[in-house]
Amino acid sequence: MGTWIMKKIGQSKILNLVISLLLTLLLFAYVISTKSATSSSNGGNNITNIVPEKKAVLKVPLSLQYDNDEYVAVGAPASVQVTIEGSGALISAARSRNDIQASADLRGLKPGKHTVTVALRGVNASLTSTVEPQKVTVTIAKKATTTLPVTVDYDKNKIASGYTVSNATSDPKRVTIIGPQTNVDSVASVIARPTLQSGIKDFIAQNTQLIALDKEGNEVEVAFNHKTVNVELTVAPEDSKKLSLKANIKNGDANQYQVSFDPKTITAYGASDTLNSLNDISLNIDLNDIKDQNGTIKIDLPKIDGIVRYDTSTVTANITKNSTSDASKESSSSSSNNTESSSKSSSSTSDSSSSSK
Repeated sequence: MGTWIMKKIGQSKILNLVISLLLTLLLFAYVISTKSATSSSNGGNNITNIVPEKKAVLKVPLSLQYDNDEYVAVGAPASVQVTIEGSGALISAARSRNDIQASADLRGLKPGKHTVTVALRGVNASLTSTVEPQKVTVTIAKKATTTLPVTVDYDKNKIASGYTVSNATSDPKRVTIIGPQTNVDSVASVIARPTLQSGIKDFIAQNTQLIALDKEGNEVEVAFNHKTVNVELTVAPEDSKKLSLKANIKNGDANQYQVSFDPKTITAYGASDTLNSLNDISLNIDLNDIKDQNGTIKIDLPKIDGIVRYDTSTVTANITKNSTSDASKESSSSSSNNTESSSKSSSSTSDSSSSSK
């Protein structure tokens, strides 16, 4: 029965056409919907890639506009934070070109404390920008100046043990401070404090910012005619001393050998307390290192706590073995001296006896 029905359907041309048409319409609808979704997705990505929204925070120097020939302005921050939002391309350009400027206009204001608005320039019109802080408080005062020497103040704990700073200088050696009269009058010293790592052993040269201090050591707000000075520290061993060399013979009889050193003395550099406790340096000489009875060997100078270096790293030891004849002569001489001493002793005893009688 089922076979008969299938045969009838297969023989119906109209029914086959209807089925084919339905399948074609379904396939067409599927293709159209797929293309639409792909196009929509690609289109969205293209828009995002063309105009990506980004945000950046820039640190911008703050300039103050006023009559700096007659007045000074203190209290304002050196820089402000500017936040910009917009297309990534414009933000990248703003970062690389560094065109954004921040300023506060103090012109026309009388001496005293004032709160003024920070203005921005150089921001692209297509970008949104904000500044923090939006207002700054500034004190305007009559201008006063004076010139003071620069004192280099460094952390002595950063210098390696056994070393000391033999010279500390700044260039320039003197600077001009600028500020309100009361501030300038209260400055007792101008300090340059270099930033040092621990264990300094070598020469240091560093650009260092200046600090003005009053007599209590508090920082005073003033300006300088030089933003930084070049600080130089000459670091060298703390002290030096000439020391003699002493042989410590191993694997042999020390009495059978004579040792001389070249050089005979060395100069040691280091901490004063260590050097004061030393008069000589003992050098180990292993006779197993000498192939013949006489020999020459190189010896490294020992590492000693408190000594940072020597004027030479090695010395030469000349080892000579005492000859047998020399030893015999010394023995004969010693025997003769003993006999003579015994004879003198007997004679002295005899004289004493005679005197007693």
